[in-house]
Amino acid sequence: MGRTPLDAPARQQEVFAAVLGVLAEVGYARFNMDLVAGRARASKASLYQRWPSKARLITDALKANLPQLPQPDEGTFAEDVRQILLAWGEPMPFDTAGIFLGLLEGSRQDADLACLREEHIDRAYTEHLRVAVDRAKARGELPERLDADILITALISTFVLRSGEPGVIDGIVDGLLRPLTSAFRTK
Repeated sequence: MGRTPLDAPARQQEVFAAVLGVLAEVGYARFNMDLVAGRARASKASLYQRWPSKARLITDALKANLPQLPQPDEGTFAEDVRQILLAWGEPMPFDTAGIFLGLLEGSRQDADLACLREEHIDRAYTEHLRVAVDRAKARGELPERLDADILITALISTFVLRSGEPGVIDGIVDGLLRPLTSAFRTK
């Protein structure tokens, strides 16, 4: 009996799980098709035939495994962000921090990965934060002139770099966002 083709959904998910596992473990620089092929029990040639570069393979694996994130409306910016970060922190079958760090590393080295990441992955994570920032500006919690991109990058970076630390979400929300929004409201 022959192998299941790589485009079969269950088989593709096996390959994608191998991709994300390898990326989280070894990073982008050491990521290669040999490691994925061995873990996914697939031939390197069949991987290259379907995905001509590691950047495209990683992007497709990430797209197939994007979490369904809620768009909370808790009435305050801090609580909206808390709910978004809690959703990001939900147990995932993959090492999210390792994957994010591998993506950041790879994006500095590979322009194709950087473009694919921005186009397909970043939007999925930043969209909910952008809505929360826009709502906070409309409610007067944040100044109109605040650079949403910088704030969103700071929130994501802090979450990723400190994920796994106890109380990281409370630290971001209660130690950073609440003082920020209350300082703005008192002006």
